[in-house]
Amino acid sequence: MEKLGAVDAAFLYSETDCMLNHIASIQKLRLPDGTDIPTFIGEFKALLMTRLHLIPYLTRKLQEVPGQLDHPFWVRDAGFNIHHHVTAVALPAPGTFAQFEAKIAELHAEPMDRNRPLWAIKVITGFEDGTIAYYNQVHHACLDGISGQTAITSMMDTTPVPRQEAVPDAFFDQPASVNLGETLLRSFENLLKYQLDLATRSLGTAESMIRVAQRAADPSKQFGALGEIAPRTPFNRAISRQRTYAAGEYSLNDIKAIGKNLDCKINDVFMSLVAGGLRRYLLRQDALPVTSLIAGCPVSLRQPGDTRLGNQVTMMKVNLATEYADPRIRLLAIRDSAKVAKEVTADMAAGFDAEVALPGLPAALRATSQLLEASRAGDVAPVAVNLVISNVPGPKETLYSNGAKVLTHYPVSIPAHGAGVNITVQSYVDGLYFAITGCAEALPDADRLRDDMLAAFVELKELVIPYNISTLKPKQAAEPTTIENAPENTIARITKVA
Repeated sequence: MEKLGAVDAAFLYSETDCMLNHIASIQKLRLPDGTDIPTFIGEFKALLMTRLHLIPYLTRKLQEVPGQLDHPFWVRDAGFNIHHHVTAVALPAPGTFAQFEAKIAELHAEPMDRNRPLWAIKVITGFEDGTIAYYNQVHHACLDGISGQTAITSMMDTTPVPRQEAVPDAFFDQPASVNLGETLLRSFENLLKYQLDLATRSLGTAESMIRVAQRAADPSKQFGALGEIAPRTPFNRAISRQRTYAAGEYSLNDIKAIGKNLDCKINDVFMSLVAGGLRRYLLRQDALPVTSLIAGCPVSLRQPGDTRLGNQVTMMKVNLATEYADPRIRLLAIRDSAKVAKEVTADMAAGFDAEVALPGLPAALRATSQLLEASRAGDVAPVAVNLVISNVPGPKETLYSNGAKVLTHYPVSIPAHGAGVNITVQSYVDGLYFAITGCAEALPDADRLRDDMLAAFVELKELVIPYNISTLKPKQAAEPTTIENAPENTIARITKVA
């Protein structure tokens, strides 16, 4: 029995018919030789049953507080049945990647059953190459991106032979519900504790205010995109429940090489590729704003080594420099904007309140979410960010599930009212696996944007990484590129040998 924190619970309160707050990751797998799919799925269920104690959300469900006075509880699901959560889904023939993407969009548009633990693994079969895939779904109330990686590694193994685990004898003896009296008592204690901690929280708020005031008074410091207004694009609207989905991947080594050449981090390079793709996509529609698009980027507040489940994140704003045609200038501008955004986030972090608890807050937030959706406020409200871009570090070692080798690690994320596109990247071994999850009305052709992002990668790589193939003439070493000395954009040739 555990009470949800305010940040976790907020993903429940903001969920509506059209804004579904579950996330997922997708692992394509190569089955061991001689293994048929029905046998594999049966063995996978049995294996997962031995690891229920390692991942709390697998066996616990929600219990609401009467009158929605306080945040819900997690309690054990007395009727837990693995067959409710692990099921098979077949692709139509011939099982192409495009059909796979369409199936993910279809699955991600279905709400989760809140009467059961909020997770599911759909085993997707029918691929033309003989592989299978997991659509590994969980509600965002259960975890964030970082803790999601912890859950994945707990489910899987780093060798083809699964490690031996055993569920403790007393695991299923935990209470399956909280009686009315204890529910009200625990809620009262939570609300009272929040009020008694007011002094401690005020110190954090005061510290943040002082840091922000010092930043404002220092001419050498900036607030970056935090004070900038995002332009309206076709992505910024009230969303429907229907989804579009497209996935792709980059070489991690190539991304690192680009970053090293221009003194940028991996995330800076990835955001620049998103920006380049968005620029191409919107130019083709004659819809590129004169001013830059602004991205909302989740930032982890976890301390190093913290692997607890649950959400510990805030959001920063980054200018995507989409007004620049030259991809190198764009990357450097994004790098500088991200650096300022991280500094501002650090200044404000002390005032971040992840455990707010006020009487009736859940009911008020749910009513507000329903009202905003019914009024289609996302169509007319000022645009806070144009889209969300997330970067989640994933497993560095090759993973196996019941002996099957994990080949990919694609994410699936959440479009929101006012920001109908979410682009997330997860690393896995030596690859960066990214995916675009969009509202079908805001982004009907996610695959076109994916292709534009891949083209932006080729363009930037052509301009930044010297040729290292013996049959091609090496580029001359150049001075480090800066916004001041970068040349005008040249159209990248897409014929370069990889």
